Amino acid sequence: MTAGSPLPERQKMLAFAGILMVLFLSSLNLTVVGSAMPRVIADLGGFHLYAWAFTAYSLSTTITIPIVGTVSDKYGRRPLLLAGIVVFTLGSVALGFVHSMEALIALRALQGIGGGTLMAMSFTAIADLFTPIERGRYQGYTGAVWGISSVVGPLVGGFLTDHLGWRSVFFVNLPFALLALWFIWRSFRLPAPGARGSFDTLGALLLAGCVTTLTLAMSWGGATVAWNSPSIVALVVATLALGVWYARHSLRQTRPMLDLRLLRDPGIAIASLAGFFVSAGMYAAILYLPLYMQGVRGSSASGSGLALAPLMGGMILTSTLSGQFVSRTGRYKTLILAGALVATVALMLAQGLSLTTPLWIAVGLMVLLGLGLGPVNSQLTLAVQNAAPREQLGSATGGNQFFRQIGGTLAVSLFGALVNRQLEANLAGQLPAAARTLPAPLQEAMANPNLLTSPEATTRLQAALAQLGHPELARPVLDALRLVMVGAIDHVFLIAAVMVGLAFLAVMFLPERPLAGRVPADRREPRATASD
Repeated sequence: MTAGSPLPERQKMLAFAGILMVLFLSSLNLTVVGSAMPRVIADLGGFHLYAWAFTAYSLSTTITIPIVGTVSDKYGRRPLLLAGIVVFTLGSVALGFVHSMEALIALRALQGIGGGTLMAMSFTAIADLFTPIERGRYQGYTGAVWGISSVVGPLVGGFLTDHLGWRSVFFVNLPFALLALWFIWRSFRLPAPGARGSFDTLGALLLAGCVTTLTLAMSWGGATVAWNSPSIVALVVATLALGVWYARHSLRQTRPMLDLRLLRDPGIAIASLAGFFVSAGMYAAILYLPLYMQGVRGSSASGSGLALAPLMGGMILTSTLSGQFVSRTGRYKTLILAGALVATVALMLAQGLSLTTPLWIAVGLMVLLGLGLGPVNSQLTLAVQNAAPREQLGSATGGNQFFRQIGGTLAVSLFGALVNRQLEANLAGQLPAAARTLPAPLQEAMANPNLLTSPEATTRLQAALAQLGHPELARPVLDALRLVMVGAIDHVFLIAAVMVGLAFLAVMFLPERPLAGRVPADRREPRATASD
């Protein structure tokens, strides 16, 4: 796709402002909730379901992205953007009233449908508005907005959690949703691409089933049941069967939900593979850095929010600068390679975090990780869009986001299973010997990781130990929990480093194609034009 949008310049910029607001809305949700979740599980209980609060959202987002991407190639981006805003907002408001982890997980899944729609449509809409050479600049702006919202999100989420309660964080999205709705309704008015082909219902069901069974297998395997148990084996077999069935079915469709034929292009295939792996690094930091700060270091929710700010600050800087660089030079591969390498190094260093790591070192590692992730996140999308046929722009962009999301979803599931497994295997050996003589209910209370994030639970444990004449056990129990928790989190960062390293290796084989559109002779930033 080489032509720009037919919209007047002012309307185009207003439409782009609406897209940025949509991205702000969806990314704000992720980091606001991330800061509040340790307090949520302390209130609602169910530490073993901690990762599922994120997995449910990522799972429904992953399923939604390729579906809406393909549908938008026929009916246009605007109606799906509007519908996504409404669904996302309703789910967010409902989350403020939940009273169980099960209800929270269900509503996070509903919210993920809206979030997946917004994510897929935002990046595709940018390709509708701007020429390929311009997209480098504007994709960089999207990364900056994502980073800004992600800096604001942890701070706001932590502040609200500490002062107004965790329920308040789910209402933050409402004013931004209304603004996004207004911008898109008024300004984003482009004709639908009108791609041919009917909705592939069977393909959508097969794809959803394959992603769901795979996520369940990754979440439960090794955590709640053994990997060789009949249930896990059945889920793996179901995943393989549904995946093969979908692959064969999609090849016979004019407009499949996830067009695997696009992967014949090496640019799309390699960018999608790299996106799959690099998502692990981002999710590892967003999910487990707050848990490290609150659970291991004992900081407040606001403090853990501040710890995420340097990560996003690094992403803002390099995402914006990389976009400017690409629009001036037309080159993007070197930036992606450099970013993946820096992110890998940062995660390798982060797996050495301990109980006594100075705060400035933890902050520095997050800055380094953000500097690496910035150009990777924004420019991989550009690489895919530059290789995709115009009539399949939505499907190709949605497919790329799908592989990123499924990589993130599986990483979250893997990390959650790993942390639970580490706690189960190592915690008993770290508890004081005297604790083994106490009543069984109290032993269970001492092994509950909620003690690290809930002051109320800690107070109750201290009172119970004092009544039994063992007040001195309170501190050793908490120290043992922190020691096991930090070891589990270090394993998460190590695995994430390996995954991002694989992304770096994949990008080495990424073909770099010229970006269509004019680069001004004086090397000033290109301005959007009606056509090129």
